[in-house]
Amino acid sequence: MQARKADGSWVTPFDPASDSGFAQGSAATYVWMVPQDVQGLATAMGGRDKAAIRLDGFFHNPDGSWSVQGGGPLHYDPTNEPGIHAPWLYNALGSPWKTQQTVRQIVDTVYTTGPSGLPGNDDLGTMSAWYVFSALGLYPKAPGSADFLLSAPVFPRSVIAPAGHRGEIVIDAPEASDSNLYIRSVKRDQRTHRTSWLDGSFARDGGSLRSQLGDRPDTSWATDPAHLPR
Repeated sequence: MQARKADGSWVTPFDPASDSGFAQGSAATYVWMVPQDVQGLATAMGGRDKAAIRLDGFFHNPDGSWSVQGGGPLHYDPTNEPGIHAPWLYNALGSPWKTQQTVRQIVDTVYTTGPSGLPGNDDLGTMSAWYVFSALGLYPKAPGSADFLLSAPVFPRSVIAPAGHRGEIVIDAPEASDSNLYIRSVKRDQRTHRTSWLDGSFARDGGSLRSQLGDRPDTSWATDPAHLPR
């Protein structure tokens, strides 16, 4: 993602670590800000596999260690909005187990109890909402869409009772634990659910979601290219 000036010329020299032309993030952060067309972004990067490898580098240091606490402009920054959706992009890249792994790493190491428990300014509740969604194992796919992306719930059971007598949402994950953070299978309203996302009817009408979890990545669940989030 490269910034342009008002006259249409590029901001040069280009540096992906620069925040020139960007707000609260670098060019390396903003390149992932295409949640409405992840497949198009992946195509521009050379395909889903290459995009996933590039996303790996956004969350990890060259030695493979995690970098999710704000480790510089070339890596994930949990303190500002432009990149906080990025862990969920793996679902659309055909690697949903990496979303599950990355989200849980952030939940466990970035968010803590106490006065400084949030990673950044809780702008209108955004940082708190990120945690709540992640703990539920649901995350909005893109602004303006009621679709949800799926990850592993933190709690064995969660119940959401929307206002206005709308349908209740019940999320069950009996095996949920610190180690069981990978999805093996999902059922929606007692029926096998094979995709890593839910359409807007779940948010609108409610229903039940039951996830079977394990302690090892399942690289076969929700990876069919025909069923990936767009």
